[in-house]
Amino acid sequence: MRPVFDIIALRSLVAVADEGGFRRAAESLTLSQSAVSQHVRRLEKTLGRPVVERSGRATRFTPAGRLLLDEARGILAAHDEAARRLLGAEPTTVVIGSAEHVADQILPRVTEAVQRTLPSCQVRFRIDRSARLVAAVDRRSVDVAVYVTEAVAVDGTPVGGLPLKWYAAPGWSPPPAPAPVPLAAIEEPCAVRRQALDVLSAHAIPASVICEAGYLTGVLEATRAGLGVALLAATARGYDGLVEYPALPRSPAIRMSAHARPGAAPAMVRDVVDTVRALLTRMDAPLPPPADDLTDAQWAAVEPLLPVGERGPYPGGLRAQFDGVLWRFRTNSPWRTLPSRYGAWQTVHHRFRQWAEVATFTRLLASPPPPGTPHWPTSLHRAAAEERVLRTRRTARRIDGPTGA
Repeated sequence: MRPVFDIIALRSLVAVADEGGFRRAAESLTLSQSAVSQHVRRLEKTLGRPVVERSGRATRFTPAGRLLLDEARGILAAHDEAARRLLGAEPTTVVIGSAEHVADQILPRVTEAVQRTLPSCQVRFRIDRSARLVAAVDRRSVDVAVYVTEAVAVDGTPVGGLPLKWYAAPGWSPPPAPAPVPLAAIEEPCAVRRQALDVLSAHAIPASVICEAGYLTGVLEATRAGLGVALLAATARGYDGLVEYPALPRSPAIRMSAHARPGAAPAMVRDVVDTVRALLTRMDAPLPPPADDLTDAQWAAVEPLLPVGERGPYPGGLRAQFDGVLWRFRTNSPWRTLPSRYGAWQTVHHRFRQWAEVATFTRLLASPPPPGTPHWPTSLHRAAAEERVLRTRRTARRIDGPTGA
């Protein structure tokens, strides 16, 4: 008789992949960690090959383990569907993820959209940071997530722009100039936090984050306490204990996207995307251009200042590569997470180092911005700062010599 894969062990294997480790898998299955480990060892014995291996403190799947994982998902889906048909088991559960900034706006309408397409399903929610939501979709523990586009290097489906406004406690006022405007914001990485700082910087208003929180609740509490002002999603209901603070410059809307797991019901995904898109349109938030992509006027001023010559003319993707450099310094993200629309991250990183060698970004900042553009983007200043660090290190190596003597 041929070996048989245990259905319970397969469920533990999928949980290890979806939850990101044995401990979290055990918690999600309400089992002990040793029980989950035994299930995986049982599968390895049946398969005759290891399916997971240690990589430092993390666990990763072997090639054989990844193949088994794909098969396990299919086996469990077929098993659970048969159980529903034959035993009248619990209905299908759909998990919708949402960034905190937009959750109270979209979740009621998204619930209606899902239940229109899948009337018998149960809808569950996960409200989290954008990067964690996208990771959960990729692990297939969330079916569809709506997230802040600039927060994650994933090309999802654009759904519109979320309008933002400044909010503060009633009667709050900032300290007198030249003291910086105190801000309450979510800890980095956070696209809304970066936008708040960029908007104020663009208007030459000094600002400082005096309270940062892991989640939106902490930001609201700090703002209610009068510690500072916060840039939040503009809602019709507003926020308890807060009022709009119109004295600061208006912020553009922030781009939102949707990301669905492979295999999610296409009709349901379309209905969710259409619902969110219609909601954001009604909120009068037109989709802004990518925050760091140069306008045509800015690019016309930048292009002649880029070095060419001894390395020959640069390739036709030069503008996208330059935009990619600005994206990296705006988001403070690793080079490896660069969105594919800018090209290969290795190429863009190499191009940045070439430009930095000849002080390209410093020279750009020394030139006036093009007509109609009040200032160069903040990300260009950050690139120039990194450029100075690289050039200082190179100078130090030349002075010290190869041995550092």
